[in-house]
Order: sequence, then C-alpha cells, then structure tokens
Amino acid sequence: MRIRFLRADEVEGLRGPGRRLIDLPVKKGLSSSAAVCVAVAAAVDIISSGLVKEAGSAFAAEEMERYADLAYRAERGILGINCGQMDQYAASFGRLLYVDCSTSPAKVKPLSPPIELPIVIGDTGQEKDTPRILAWLGKRFGEKEGGFMEGMMNIVRIVEEAREELERASPRRERIGELMNDNQFYLERYLKVSGSCPVSPSNLDRLVGAAIDAGALGAKLSGSGGGGAMVALSEPGDQEVVADAMRRAGGDAYITEVAGRGVEVERVE
Repeated sequence: MRIRFLRADEVEGLRGPGRRLIDLPVKKGLSSSAAVCVAVAAAVDIISSGLVKEAGSAFAAEEMERYADLAYRAERGILGINCGQMDQYAASFGRLLYVDCSTSPAKVKPLSPPIELPIVIGDTGQEKDTPRILAWLGKRFGEKEGGFMEGMMNIVRIVEEAREELERASPRRERIGELMNDNQFYLERYLKVSGSCPVSPSNLDRLVGAAIDAGALGAKLSGSGGGGAMVALSEPGDQEVVADAMRRAGGDAYITEVAGRGVEVERVE
C-alpha cells in the first residue's frame, strides 16, 4: 500500500503502458477499509509532524505498528466496527505476517519464506453484510456453540501449522495449500460462513471448487465470508489457468502476489 500525494489531473498520468490500476473492491473481505485507515493515519502523521520521507522509502517497524494500531482503534473504538486487528497490520506491514491478535496492540512477526506464493483472488461479484455476519459469529462465540468453538480451535491449530511450515528452511508450497483447504473446511462446515452461510448465502463455494479443479494447491474464502472474495494458491505459471476457471464459474479474478512492502510514500511529479 502506498500513500500518494496527487493532484486530480495527475491521476491519469499513472495509467501508462504496462501499468494496470485496479480499484480494490469494497465489501468483499479484502481489507479495503483497513487500508484506507492505515493510509490516513500515516498521511496525517507525516503532515502534522513534519516527518520527512523519501519517495519509496519504507516506514520503521514501530511506525507501521503505530499506524496499524491507530487504524484499528479508529475502526473499532470510534466507528464502532466489529473488526479484528489482522487487516490493519497486513495493510501497514505488507509482506507475509504471523499476527497474534490475543493482545492489543497485536504482536506481529514478519515471515520470509524462500519460495514463490502465487495468489489468485476470486471475486464473487456479491457484496456482503459484514456487520451482520460478525454479529452472528459473535453471538455464537458468546454462547460457546459447540461446532463453532471446535471450528475455531482447529483454525487456530491450522494457523500455527502454517507458521511452522513457512519458517522451515525449505517450505512446501503443497503443504501450505493443504492447510488452506483445511481452513476452508472448518469455515464452511463449522463456522458456516462460506456459500451456504444462512446470514448471507453466496457463490464462494463455486469459486473455491473451480480453483481446486483447475489445479490450485489451496483455496479459501477471505475476510468474514458470506460473499465477497476468496483466494487461491497456485503453482508458479498456473495463475492464469486458475483465474480463467474462476471467471468461467461466474466470478472475476485478479492475479497477484504477496506484497513486499506495506505503507510507503510515493511522490508523483
């Protein structure tokens, strides 16, 4: 994510040869609100403090932590959005992260696996009612619903196994895909936030299945589920095949990769 200081007439100048600007779809589980909040926090800090940042330079870890925490507190405490902390830290830091949200501020550990992780985002084209979904999940958590709690415990286990795999000297891309599929199983069957979500049914299962059938190593919904987007992990070179399968299944697809950096300043002359 970048902070761009632009005049209105400069925007079209960014659409040069070989560059494709894509508006991040909102209400799709892709952390658009968190990205905006982090960018605003960083921009206000730069302007109010007179902080000097060279174009393209990254922020220090303590700065990124502060912007992520400010963004979380703004969304949760001021706006009253029932969100977690993961999205804000992902937007602020970029990269691949292990985020422990059991404390506030969260504890973040950047990961640097020495393998490619090609990602294809699948968009169902359906908006979702995130506040309603989160309220429903919160109610089930508060009531300690058996299936819900079992699903949560297994998802925590899967996250820890993924962290351990990504910290190996030679991580196995196939294993990461398997863990994504396991995660999706519990999201679908236990948390019930995939295609058959009673609060917000969607085509998520159709896109997940299409990605797997096309050779994706793993696929799972993104965000709170109940519509919006999903992500698939593919072998290098297979991204377009997976993306085409998602489009044939009725969605849209974006080929991307794990961002190398998070919030940064970009000055456009």
